[in-house]
Amino acid sequence: MKTFKYIGLTLVATTMMAASCSDFDDYNTVPTDVTASANKTLWENISANSELSDFAALVKKAGYDDELSAAHYYTVWAPLNGTYDAASLMSEDSAMVLQRFVKCHIAEYNHNVSGPVDERIHTLNQKSFSFMGDGQYTYDGQTITQLNLPSSNGVMHVMSGMATFYPNVYEYLSTGTGIDSLQSYFHHYDISYLDPDRSVLGPMVNGKQTYIDSVMVTYNQMLNRLSVLASSEDSSYTMLMPTNEAWIAAYNHIKPYFHYINTTSAQDIANATSATSAPTVSVTVDAKYLTDSLTRYYIVNNLFFNNNNGYNRWLVDESAENKDTLLSTLHNKLSNPQEILARTSNPEKLSNGFARVADSLAFRSWETWNPTIAFTPTSSYVKVWNGSSYMVNMHITDPEAAGLEPGTTNVRFIHVQPTSNYSKPELDVILPNVLSTKYNIYIVTAPGSWDASDTTALRPNQFDFSLSYCNAANKLQTIKLNQKVENDWTKIDTVKVGTFEFPVAYRGLSTDRRYSPNLKITTDFTVFNRPAMAKYTRDFKIISIILRPVEEDEYLSKEK
Repeated sequence: MKTFKYIGLTLVATTMMAASCSDFDDYNTVPTDVTASANKTLWENISANSELSDFAALVKKAGYDDELSAAHYYTVWAPLNGTYDAASLMSEDSAMVLQRFVKCHIAEYNHNVSGPVDERIHTLNQKSFSFMGDGQYTYDGQTITQLNLPSSNGVMHVMSGMATFYPNVYEYLSTGTGIDSLQSYFHHYDISYLDPDRSVLGPMVNGKQTYIDSVMVTYNQMLNRLSVLASSEDSSYTMLMPTNEAWIAAYNHIKPYFHYINTTSAQDIANATSATSAPTVSVTVDAKYLTDSLTRYYIVNNLFFNNNNGYNRWLVDESAENKDTLLSTLHNKLSNPQEILARTSNPEKLSNGFARVADSLAFRSWETWNPTIAFTPTSSYVKVWNGSSYMVNMHITDPEAAGLEPGTTNVRFIHVQPTSNYSKPELDVILPNVLSTKYNIYIVTAPGSWDASDTTALRPNQFDFSLSYCNAANKLQTIKLNQKVENDWTKIDTVKVGTFEFPVAYRGLSTDRRYSPNLKITTDFTVFNRPAMAKYTRDFKIISIILRPVEEDEYLSKEK
């Protein structure tokens, strides 16, 4: 669980991270020094230095002067007067000054400098700044003018400029402008709780424990689900952030794919006792809620890209190759990255990556919320009538010759065969995760020679296809799709079942697959049709069922 830290009730930071330091053993120890400042606290030395009066005023405004007077050991990088816009910072509220300015310049432990230094300093707000040099030193690129000024509770370096605060992904989600819809969606999934182990105890009041410094730990369920460590300063992401207008447009575009009705019926194939009839099962949902919930989820589920992944390195490294694909944190490959990024602003630097505000989300539906549905019809998806079935695993030595993707070594298929010389097997197949959109439906058949146990002559099939589905009025309907369809038994063959637009969506209705449309596959001829029996086989060898969105097929046909 990734956590974010809140100080009091208003500040957002991340979980505690182990800080690097020059000498870890110096934690909470005071180096011996004969200078006058060594006997004074950090706060006394800061407030007594006229060149640090602006910094002192901001520390005071943030309410952190008491902490710099306490025994806890810190290193402070203090910016000189006149090297940053102190007046602008003074106009901000104290929480912002503490989180985005004061804590950028304070770290735990002793970062005393001697010789070459090349460190990443993890400050109190969990940001990471470079501290480097050899003789001449810089902190976040700002020159250090005085080194190793000792105090009784720490050490101070004086610098000619301020460290720049950059929000991380989570913080930007809270502060970005014009992205209210996105912010509202994610913050709906925030969960916060008090971490008493990290909080500073205060007095008991009316029998209840109070805290001087309350540490609230927050995690975001949705970001976790999207595999995004949004507050991790050691991560690197590119985040697409749709404007409110882009959000509304995406919502209106995606919503029709998730058209649900309150009660949806289906044939209960698993419990059917006849090939011609089946009991009816129904599932009831809150249709409006389910449509809205899934529509919003599919707006956001491809907005994040890990810059450290090989597919995405070119987002942060112009010399990187392979600029033709983006891989989201949910491992969806987007094949039109230039089109997607063309609708975004220039990248805005974050402490753990970059944000790109998008005025439109140019995602291809079949690569995101409406993918092709393809599966091997195993026993959990099918019911066989007047026949039997078993699964066959086929080792492939020449995938190209078999019409398969390069690298394919094994294919699994279901073999359906008649139980007698007079039976005509039928196969009912449940179609899972269907959306309310138009699909081209296919079956992929295996060559007749692939199953050594098949003693029938090597002949094609002649298929009839029909479909059972629920209409928008919750009435079960059955329609015929393509009839008298022949396949090529000499190779892996893709057979067109038909084209159909489902009036209601099924994805997310239930984990029970029974609540799905049903495809029936049978031979067109009867066993008394001698010419057909001599020309065709009644055995089915089906590798997969494919429901490909029509819009994807149309796109692919244009690309050829």
